[in-house]
Amino acid sequence: MTGRGSASTNAPITMIVTNTPSADLALTNLAYCSALDLKNFAVPGSNLFLALVADSFVLSLRAHESIHDGNIALNAIQRRYARVSTGDTVSASRFIPPDGFNLALLTLELEFVKKGTKSEQIDANLLSQQFHKRFINQV
Repeated sequence: MTGRGSASTNAPITMIVTNTPSADLALTNLAYCSALDLKNFAVPGSNLFLALVADSFVLSLRAHESIHDGNIALNAIQRRYARVSTGDTVSASRFIPPDGFNLALLTLELEFVKKGTKSEQIDANLLSQQFHKRFINQV
């Protein structure tokens, strides 16, 4: 997710918020929509699909066969960030990154999705490798 920037967007459409199609997809940073709706978010000249959601942050999108036209599937963290609940409507428009749009600085806040009873350590190098692998080409 990225905050609002000065990139090009198209006219927003109103979509109905739904849950991610499966528990494993809820752990990604992607939003999901129908294949028909996905075309509205194509970034010209690339294989990326980016949406400015709720006029405040950008998500990478993928199509999923279980998502109906006009719906956007967000995980719990994305819904909290957008301040919406399942069944609410949210605006979404195509986000086209400006030329030279690269990550300059990233600050991460980590918290466990499910709190455990024991304290756990995180390997920073492994986390960095996994983060890069899983979030490449995402905004």
